[in-house]
Amino acid sequence: MKRNTILAIIAIALLAIGFGPYLLLLLPIIPIAYFIIKRKERTEVPRVTYATVEETKQRYGEPDDVVVLDASRANEIPALILFYPNRDLAIIAGEELKLSSLMSVMPKNMATPYTVDEYAVIIGTNDPLRPTIELRVGYGAVLASEIAAQIDTYIHQNGD
Repeated sequence: MKRNTILAIIAIALLAIGFGPYLLLLLPIIPIAYFIIKRKERTEVPRVTYATVEETKQRYGEPDDVVVLDASRANEIPALILFYPNRDLAIIAGEELKLSSLMSVMPKNMATPYTVDEYAVIIGTNDPLRPTIELRVGYGAVLASEIAAQIDTYIHQNGD
C-alpha cells in the first residue's frame, strides 16, 4: 500500500477511537465522494487552448478580425481575441469558444475601495462549464467600452 493510504487509515482509526462509533457511520461517504469526483474529472470535456497566434493561424488561417486587449502584449495570444465568424468560432485569450455561445458583453470597473480602477470586459456565455469570461483590459474606461463594442458586434451578427 502507499504510504499516504496507510497514514489515512491510521488517522481514521484514531479518530474512530476518539470520537466513537458515530464517525464510523460517515466513513462510507468518503470513498463514494472520491469516486464521484474522479468520474467527473474523467468525463469532463477538455478545453481546446492555444499557446501562440501562429498555432491558431496554422489551424484556422487568418482571422476575420482581431481585438487587442492589451496593446503592450499585442502579439501574445492571452491578450487577443480572434474571430472566425464563418466557422462560428472565437479564440478568446487562447481558449476556443463558439461564437453562438456568447450571449452578452459589458465593460466593468473592477476597482475596490483599496485599489486603482482597473477595467475588465465581462462576457456572458450559455456554456454551463464557463458561464462568464473576465478579460482584464487595463486602466482605460474608454478602451474597455470600445473592446466591449467590438465584441458585441460579433455577438449580434451571430444572433441575427
